[in-house]
Amino acid sequence: MAQKIIYGTVSEDGTIISGQEFAVETTEPGIYIITFAQAFASPPCVVATLKNWGADNQIVVDNDERDKCQIKIWDLEVTQTSGSTGSKLEVRKENSAFNFIAIGEES
Repeated sequence: MAQKIIYGTVSEDGTIISGQEFAVETTEPGIYIITFAQAFASPPCVVATLKNWGADNQIVVDNDERDKCQIKIWDLEVTQTSGSTGSKLEVRKENSAFNFIAIGEES
């Protein structure tokens, strides 16, 4: 089988900045569903990186399907109330631009 590579850059509002052969849907803040124009033979290897990110953000790729994957972006913030000796970790989904690449076998 031949290898297939799909890659792109997506803006924080889900608009495709570069790349082709995929569509992007945002279902809620920080959640992006990338649907490939043509499915891979098996779930591809997908790697994503944040674009213009803050040090407290993380990106997670969830893919176990041949025709799509989900990108989740989280903002991690440690807060401390005035006069308190303890701190609290706040985690929330956050929109952010990102780059991705999907590599797998053509179907």
